[in-house]
Amino acid sequence: MRRFERIYDVVEPVEEYRPGGYHPVHLRDLFHQRYEVIGKLAFGQYSTVWLAKDQHRGLQQVVLKISKAEASKDNRELSFLLTLSESGMDHPGKGHVIELLDHFYHTGPNGTHLCLVFPVMISDGQAMTISGNSHEAGYIQAISRQLLLGLDFLHQSGIVHCDLQPANILFSVSGSMDMEKLLQFPEFSPVKWLPGVTEDDSAPKYLVPTQRRRGQLDNAHFSTIKVSIGDLGGAQYIRHCDQQPVTPLSLRAPELIRRHTECTTLDKATDIWTLGCLLFELATNEPLFPLDTFGLTREEVDSDHCSLIRQRLESNSLSDENLTRYLRDRLPNKFGAESAEALTSFLSLMLQRNPRERLPARDLLQTPFMSYGPQH
Repeated sequence: MRRFERIYDVVEPVEEYRPGGYHPVHLRDLFHQRYEVIGKLAFGQYSTVWLAKDQHRGLQQVVLKISKAEASKDNRELSFLLTLSESGMDHPGKGHVIELLDHFYHTGPNGTHLCLVFPVMISDGQAMTISGNSHEAGYIQAISRQLLLGLDFLHQSGIVHCDLQPANILFSVSGSMDMEKLLQFPEFSPVKWLPGVTEDDSAPKYLVPTQRRRGQLDNAHFSTIKVSIGDLGGAQYIRHCDQQPVTPLSLRAPELIRRHTECTTLDKATDIWTLGCLLFELATNEPLFPLDTFGLTREEVDSDHCSLIRQRLESNSLSDENLTRYLRDRLPNKFGAESAEALTSFLSLMLQRNPRERLPARDLLQTPFMSYGPQH
């Protein structure tokens, strides 16, 4: 039963402020007697994400991710983050997976919530593609190298990410920054209770859309950009099969399509396919396999997805003319014809329908595209 008037701004569902749901947060709230909330960054199905100041470390800015109460017990993301932070592995990709700075539990009107603390990142891949800024080959090389290093670290640690979508790729720049100055002024959406509903403290007085601005890194040179893989909430251990994959439908590897009624054993190769789709989108600002899901059954969506894969990857070879033409038509002129061909071959190594034929992250780092042309 609805308790609130509908809010049509881009915010988390207000009805999810309930027992087991989101924790009500207001700007300037203090958590753990330490972290003061100063801005809204994002929300997801299971959490809200905020910019905060750490009062124990000279007002250092951090990201505070507050999970729903029902998602806080035996939290998988915390388990994976602790595994990685405690890893003694000397791997250059460790710096390209989001770092857990702190974690604690906060009890509120809707239950006990896990709170994760991360370093500040300016933007994410979703905002970068929405801004529509065109990129040169060196940019895609730099992004690819960092993502492959991070992914190889995860895979060497026995973890499949399962959710390499643009929103989970985090971008920043080298050097110090004041994230608060980069935020838009907050726009408050008042929470209004429906007549006859008993009001309580389960919901905040207002919701806030993200204060992140688009295009913050449009003018940053790719040599200064730092990329990290974030959100391990959907990750699984390699070859474990204890939950359904959370990979967005359009990014799912062929072996995951039409498998929604049964559990699928996940392997590193599923991440490699998704990475190929992700890099295509970061290069072109368009999805490789755009799926229309409105009014369609899951079977119809899967059928359309398979058809698109056949169209884009007809020959399924490294000289795939379909993919070359489709990619070249969507790249800016400054990318260059030779670079476009090198990128096509690079993506084709990931977009093999047979998972056994996809190159692992470590080998992809040694491919020609990663050393092609000027990179600085």
